[in-house]
Amino acid sequence: MSWMTKQLAQAIVSRTMQVIGYNVNVMDERGRIIGSGDLSRINQKHEGALIAIERKGRFEIDEESARNLHGVMPGTNLVIQFRGEVVGVIGITGDPAEVTKYGELVKMTAEMYLEQADLLEKARWDKRMKEDFLLSVIHAEPGDQAMLRLQAERIGLKPDKPRVACILELTDEQDADSVPTLRRVVELLEGRPTIDLIAIRNTRQIVLFKPHLHPRKPNMDICEGIRQIRKLLEEKQIAPLRIAVGKAYSGIDGLIASYRSAQDTMRAGQAILPEHTVYYSEDMPNETVLANVGRSWVTDEMEQMWQRFIQEDRSGELRQTLQVYYEESGEQQRIAQRLAIHRNTLRYRLQRIADVTGKDPKSFRDLFTLMSAWWIHAMLRSNEY
Repeated sequence: MSWMTKQLAQAIVSRTMQVIGYNVNVMDERGRIIGSGDLSRINQKHEGALIAIERKGRFEIDEESARNLHGVMPGTNLVIQFRGEVVGVIGITGDPAEVTKYGELVKMTAEMYLEQADLLEKARWDKRMKEDFLLSVIHAEPGDQAMLRLQAERIGLKPDKPRVACILELTDEQDADSVPTLRRVVELLEGRPTIDLIAIRNTRQIVLFKPHLHPRKPNMDICEGIRQIRKLLEEKQIAPLRIAVGKAYSGIDGLIASYRSAQDTMRAGQAILPEHTVYYSEDMPNETVLANVGRSWVTDEMEQMWQRFIQEDRSGELRQTLQVYYEESGEQQRIAQRLAIHRNTLRYRLQRIADVTGKDPKSFRDLFTLMSAWWIHAMLRSNEY
């Protein structure tokens, strides 16, 4: 592997020439010039560099020596070492009596650039490995657990720690710059101590896993971790995002289950509660059961009942009443207050629902049937688009 690339060599040349004011050449481990203030010398062999490599040290060239060597000019040449190996040579053109004093400084600068480039490449490699692991979790199939555990070990991830999957999705379906926007979100979030894994899943979604640190009661406000993510994205004026939060699990199977719970929650949330922007799987156990529903005689029958209900409830007033009745567990005083209606009006509406659908919402069994019909209708319509 050649540590000294042409791009890195030219960066070293540009940086050091600004400081010392002399022409600088960078040669690879074979003595070929790959970076220079004099671009006409690129790809030429430098015999002085070859001698420095053979000596594993310094070689100075005066006017007389320059006449006897090929492709060289007066100056000083020092080998560049990295990880105990000679990986190239730094050459400074000029009177050796003048430029030698800069030799160690330029050599140190070159070796520092190599260290930085190596650290950056390691960081990029680590990021790719983590992204590959996360995407493997997303697409996991039965029997993949052993492979996933090995991948987790390679990236230093302890899978038995409880984690929760979150899906962030752009809300604007017409956003032409979706991928750059998603990349910006990833750049803002990756490396934060509250996020273990993050990757772009497709042109609409980001998936991340975070430690399960902040318990949250069902149907309460968003937990602290999600609050922080939303606050950061709002401060940076990122495009609106929906967030689906899965269940917290541990282990390899737990990572898979957490992602799938977030995925089902996003599907159900978008279809059933499109006005919301954050969905928690723990708030929607009944709705997410239907996230992957397919057509059958049961769903057809329930959808037909719901379609008849929609036709009779053109204003949506009865559906709003049913939704609030469900959310408030049938507590008529709270329901009437939320809807700003008299309790007699509420009783009338509930009777109207029963008359139209044949299902009495005051009966727990019928109420669940009505809500299931609503959710099935929403999910089937969503799956068709």
